Amino acid sequence: MSELIHKTLLIKHVTSRMLLDSRVRGNAFNLSACDKGWQLIVEDVNADLMQTIQTELAELNLFYFEETEEDQGRSIRKWWLYDTVLPELVTDEAARRLTLVVNTRTGYSNEHVSKQ
Repeated sequence: MSELIHKTLLIKHVTSRMLLDSRVRGNAFNLSACDKGWQLIVEDVNADLMQTIQTELAELNLFYFEETEEDQGRSIRKWWLYDTVLPELVTDEAARRLTLVVNTRTGYSNEHVSKQ
């Protein structure tokens, strides 16, 4: 039986520039399936970051990680979230809430990545 330890969200520009790391900023977030694919709601997002995400919407990469504790040790499951056209974005500056909807979620692993 595995026990969920930690969830992490990364929002990056395609050039790998980090825009949001929930481990660093402490943002609460929720990822759930929806009619259009996947809905991501992020809390406590400042207006400057909302504007940056709006400006770079077509060039975002979203990553979601779940770290679990299993009998064999810790395990990390990873997903890349993106939209094949353009993510849907809703911002609420007063509530400091950002919502993104994308149509694709792909699991991946760094297990066979060369560390050169």
